[in-house]
Amino acid sequence: MTEQKISKKESKNQEKVQNNFPNVKNNDKKENKKQNKPASAKAKNGVIIGLAIATGVLGASTIGLAISTGITADKAEDYGNRLEAVYQKSFYDLVDNVNNAEIKLSKVLASSTSSFQKKMLTEVADNASNAQVSFSSLPLTQSSLNDASGLLNQLGGYTKTLTEKLAKGENLTNEEIETLDKLHSVLVEIKAHLNKLSIKMREGYNILDNSLNVDTDNNFTLDLSKIKTVDVEYPTMIYDGPFSDSVTNVAVKGLKGSKVSKDAVKEKITKLFKNIISLDFEQDTIGRFETYNYRLRTSDNTLLYVQVTQIGGHMLTVSGASGNDGQVTMDMADAQTLAVDFAKANGIENPLVVWTDQVDSQGYFNIAPTQNGVVLYPDLVKVKVDLNSRTVVGYDSTSYFTNHTSRNIEKASYSQDSARVKVPESFVIQSERVVLAPLDYNREVLCYEFACMNDDNEYYFYINAKTGDDENILRVIKTEQGNKLL
Repeated sequence: MTEQKISKKESKNQEKVQNNFPNVKNNDKKENKKQNKPASAKAKNGVIIGLAIATGVLGASTIGLAISTGITADKAEDYGNRLEAVYQKSFYDLVDNVNNAEIKLSKVLASSTSSFQKKMLTEVADNASNAQVSFSSLPLTQSSLNDASGLLNQLGGYTKTLTEKLAKGENLTNEEIETLDKLHSVLVEIKAHLNKLSIKMREGYNILDNSLNVDTDNNFTLDLSKIKTVDVEYPTMIYDGPFSDSVTNVAVKGLKGSKVSKDAVKEKITKLFKNIISLDFEQDTIGRFETYNYRLRTSDNTLLYVQVTQIGGHMLTVSGASGNDGQVTMDMADAQTLAVDFAKANGIENPLVVWTDQVDSQGYFNIAPTQNGVVLYPDLVKVKVDLNSRTVVGYDSTSYFTNHTSRNIEKASYSQDSARVKVPESFVIQSERVVLAPLDYNREVLCYEFACMNDDNEYYFYINAKTGDDENILRVIKTEQGNKLL
């Protein structure tokens, strides 16, 4: 699972930023025309040209343009747009890396397994290094740049040192844990600063306009240092939950049966979706999955695109949106029943709902099959139900039909009672179960899953049922767009 991404609004912002990098074209004739700009604009453009030369972040082509003779006000304004694009990209990269570092460091503090601590500390060091590069690309005064770079350098250097120590088979001392806890607190504060400013940027804050004073602390530097607290924003989630981005094998293991006809598929779609007023065949898909693709519309103007496997006639994906914007007519309990029945009707064996979430009028359900009481996370199915139209408007069984097969699951040699003790005392266990977890390097590992609360934060611990090591720790991040596990 991806550790951390920028919010949906921020992603749109970044797309807008990246679109501000047009190819440089030869506009000499146009630029040689006489320009009439106000004195204030000329002064600002003069500073922009200076910044374009000084920063060196736009690359040789832009610097060459900036130092060429006969620069017009229009071209200077173009430099300003390009600089703002670079500054915003650097800022959002900084936000991303600080957010990631804070979350991973919190996992280190929650873990007691040296191998997992080593993995997280290595990634924290990388985040700190990347954040330092992004920070140095922002138009901050030298004193602020030195302070922040020093802190990020300290974080990266210290975590690298601890990583090397763990690689030698040693353990973290209590004093080192306390130091990491202090660094984590500092990261939480920096994270709050950056996210508060990111909100202002989405509302139109311009970094370049607030950094034109290059002699003293500019407004951008002051704005960055004044901010104290903020609610953290995270990516908009469509589907999430434990291992929602499961590791998948290359070979398709889960498809069984013979090839079905288009007529049989059309009949199945008609049974699964009610009140269809049009159902049109789009095309075949030839690839890892061979599918029949259809577009359907219902009487409430719900438009859906569905893919059904040619082998076995299983629903593979559903995507679209409801045309019903009225009142919610279905509660989450009924929506969960609908999601499970839909999964069963499409060949999902022994389905168990392992994660639910509601965002506005949409219900989200992650469903995993079970084998002898073990939850098979690699075979996860994701379902989205519209609570207005009472219709499945999102479905993805790709992981299931890629991975699902009867497995030879070895018995646990490390007891669940012993694993439970490894959860820190400050974490209150809410539930626990035995799962097959998809991990790095295409591993499927039998683990004990402990869902826990620590203050107001929710965590999931995954402890190896054979070795007793921490295999993963996920933290639930609550956002206006739903919950995210990182």
